[in-house]
Amino acid sequence: MTELHSIDSARIALRALVDEYALASDTADIERFGSLFTPDAEFVMSTPGSAESVTLRGREQVKFGPSGNQMFERTFHAVHNHVVDVDGAHAAGVTYCTARHLLRKADGRLEVILAPILYRDEYELTDLGWKFSRRQLEWTWIERVPAEPPAPWW
Repeated sequence: MTELHSIDSARIALRALVDEYALASDTADIERFGSLFTPDAEFVMSTPGSAESVTLRGREQVKFGPSGNQMFERTFHAVHNHVVDVDGAHAAGVTYCTARHLLRKADGRLEVILAPILYRDEYELTDLGWKFSRRQLEWTWIERVPAEPPAPWW
């Protein structure tokens, strides 16, 4: 296998990994979510608007990373740009994501909290394929807009 083919294959597998992360987060599948990380991985996150971060260490902690999404009726993470540098069995990259969180307010109204997210990622090639060895979530800003349940629009 040529080096270029190997790097292209890694990039395809890494893109699949970040897409799988979004799906596992949206479906609240903690076991699936945890399986995307190495056993000793770190997941660094903060609350939007806070400078303080929390680091979850090890797959058994990391798998609970998306547990904060339980306050929402639904979430929808769309992955956009994904740029990685592959160096053998290690890689590093940046992933852009737009996260939408559907919140039912106390008065019954629906609101979408839209959050463009930047992930700074480190990856490791394991016997089970590429996994996150470190993922740092950075909030860029938050937008809040009214939402309506699905209904015919024609």
